[in-house]
Amino acid sequence: MAEFLSDEQINDVQEAFRLFDKKGENQISGNDMTMVFQALNCNVSMSEMSDYMQILDPHRTGTVQYSDFLPVIAKRIQHKETIDDLIKAFQVFDKDHKGTLTPDEFRHILSHFGEIMEVAEIDEYIQEADLKSPHLRADGSKTGLVNYMGFIGVMLDLSEEEIMNMG
Repeated sequence: MAEFLSDEQINDVQEAFRLFDKKGENQISGNDMTMVFQALNCNVSMSEMSDYMQILDPHRTGTVQYSDFLPVIAKRIQHKETIDDLIKAFQVFDKDHKGTLTPDEFRHILSHFGEIMEVAEIDEYIQEADLKSPHLRADGSKTGLVNYMGFIGVMLDLSEEEIMNMG
């Protein structure tokens, strides 16, 4: 996974990790993990950090090795870039800057640009996004618009917590 990061990104990861590697042993305290993620502009919730620590420190030694950390953070950085790219793409079509698009706009965008999707697949994502993250009027009725943060969350199979932390 780290092979997909640019040299600059790898240098940024090494630099952030080294800030907390006080002894120069290519390991850091698990307690410093949240700050390393934040230094790399990857905000994580307590729940996500707990999940990462189970992966990175399965024997609960209290330390995380750089060699274990790099592929995990590389995946997180790529995931964040994918989300950011999708948000930017949808914002181009969001003329009112309200975070919503019509179902027809989604169908047009996703069936004509980038990795082309079938309309049936797009419609499934729209329906699921409308269920998970509906765009509502003040009275609670649906507007017919689709929140593109919710749509991205459905496309990338994100948790509600991850959707709330996007953007």
